[in-house]
Amino acid sequence: MFNDLNHLSIGKSKQLLDYVREVIIMSVQIIKSKCGLVLTCLLGQIILFAAPVQAGVEGKSYNVNVNSSLGDNFTACFEFKANGSLRFVGLDATYSRTNLGQDQKNWQAVTKPPSVVSIALNGEVIGDFVPDRRINGNAINSNGTTFTFNGTRLSDPTCPPFAIQGIDPENPFLK
Repeated sequence: MFNDLNHLSIGKSKQLLDYVREVIIMSVQIIKSKCGLVLTCLLGQIILFAAPVQAGVEGKSYNVNVNSSLGDNFTACFEFKANGSLRFVGLDATYSRTNLGQDQKNWQAVTKPPSVVSIALNGEVIGDFVPDRRINGNAINSNGTTFTFNGTRLSDPTCPPFAIQGIDPENPFLK
């Protein structure tokens, strides 16, 4: 009913509050019933999965394996900051935090000027029960080189220093 909270009018905000109030009242009534625990858990799961969330990458880092159309295979670290910036292999990009409309697991990014070669990335958070453990996607740079990548989440929200070194003319993303 309320999938996009960014565009709520005052009337819809009131409807949302009324809806939440009704859910709370129903929850209290269910808890008082004989099957309260089971139904409360079920209702909690429904509410949890129905809630709009931001892409699973925000504030996380991923170690990714990258393959390029030029035959380069390399490892990089993607560091997604909570402010919407992405840092990888010494490059800075801005990623979408609006989840491409209603889609909550996809993200897109583009490098920031004054990058010599522009790079556009498109990715997806994948997984069943832990939806932010893995990512995969593709990229293209302004030279026409394409890339595919897949990776796993790091336990630390920042990339190790060696994985985000300065721009090098041999940076495979810039070829």
